[in-house]
Amino acid sequence: DGYIKTLKEKKQKLEVQMEAISKNMHDLRENKAKELSVSIDKELSELEMQNSKFQVRIEYNTQKEFGPDGLDRVEFFISTNIGEEAKPLHKIASGGEMSRMMLAIKTILANADEIPTLVFDEIDTGISGKAARAVAEKMKRIAKTHQVICVTHLAVIAAKSDYHYYINKEVVCHHTKSKVKLLKESEVIEEIARLASGENTPIALEHAKQLRAS
Repeated sequence: DGYIKTLKEKKQKLEVQMEAISKNMHDLRENKAKELSVSIDKELSELEMQNSKFQVRIEYNTQKEFGPDGLDRVEFFISTNIGEEAKPLHKIASGGEMSRMMLAIKTILANADEIPTLVFDEIDTGISGKAARAVAEKMKRIAKTHQVICVTHLAVIAAKSDYHYYINKEVVCHHTKSKVKLLKESEVIEEIARLASGENTPIALEHAKQLRAS
């Protein structure tokens, strides 16, 4: 009985300490949540999502059910259009909106955590035109302070890159192998033209050169 009593007392002391730490974490999150929301809204505005409003909602568990995040349940919400109710980020239907949201969030967190390399795979999902150009310019700016690796099928995004690698698959002796090739500038122009129009016509090649120069 004495041993069990001692364990219960230790448990109670630990819970008091954990609650104090969790409360401190909660207060820090509440303060940073506002700052994060403002920063991401600014990033979204630059990515042609001026009407979006990003929110960080923090739910404090008063039942003292501790988890990896203390007593908090943190979830990202967003409203992408004026007059719409904010919804959980993972329930956004548009692939283009989700792509730009991920770019905005990665940009902010990379600056906060000083992450050296950012990988964007299919960041062009669901976007084109003005939004695609905004994404390309955003990644170009990020690349001044971070290494950016991007997999894309959009010419306007590919054109902004400093180095271009062409990836293709070949079947050799009944086995599929992937090959990666660093392209020369002349090859870069040809690939951008192919991405833009599907063929390397004089007009497509000239357009590719203009994209590279812009």
